[in-house]
Amino acid sequence: MSPVDTSDGGPASTGGDRVPGAEIVRLLTWISRWAVRIGGAGILFSAGLVTVEVVVRKFFAMSLGGADEISGYIFAVSTMWALPFALLNRANVRIDVVYMRLPAWLRSFLDVFGLILLVGFVAVVFWHSVNMFLENRANDTRSITPLQARVWIWQGLWIFGMALFLLVGAILFVLAAVALALWRNDEVAGLIGSRSSEEEIASETAFLSEGGDRPDERGAM
Repeated sequence: MSPVDTSDGGPASTGGDRVPGAEIVRLLTWISRWAVRIGGAGILFSAGLVTVEVVVRKFFAMSLGGADEISGYIFAVSTMWALPFALLNRANVRIDVVYMRLPAWLRSFLDVFGLILLVGFVAVVFWHSVNMFLENRANDTRSITPLQARVWIWQGLWIFGMALFLLVGAILFVLAAVALALWRNDEVAGLIGSRSSEEEIASETAFLSEGGDRPDERGAM
């Protein structure tokens, strides 16, 4: 069972007790949900900007200038800002043909190990990205395009999404590691395990429920 109840966003219970870390996960879910919404709004803005650019070029033989460049920046930032939400909702793609046939304890171990590899890789990228950001910020580096955009601003927004992802990953690791040590395989699965086909179907059809809120978005995990 997930540590946050999917019906109202409140903590779920396991055997009548509050699941440790449920409040933290719920807060992170709320933050990451708003990050996704902001990123989605940015993508819609990019789509509108590119549409206007195409129309202006077609009928007025003019160009707004930089529409494609700005859209690229926004796409990179919005994608990174969506990753924490995807991790909280266990939406990251996995090849689980063999995984689903393994015993629960081994699946839990592999889930934790996989999370370590994922967060570790992102941590390395984050370290080098921060160094690059600091250097570009110190030099006030601009893009080599007519727009002359300050690239460090977009890099900072991109790095913020990565930092949020690392925070989510670290907290999920701690909670999952504790659950694994206590042999609570169901908790590990609810936190970081691969979603079952039933969960996938429920996630895709949840918008039909009253209010249109997806259960996994109201209190994932």
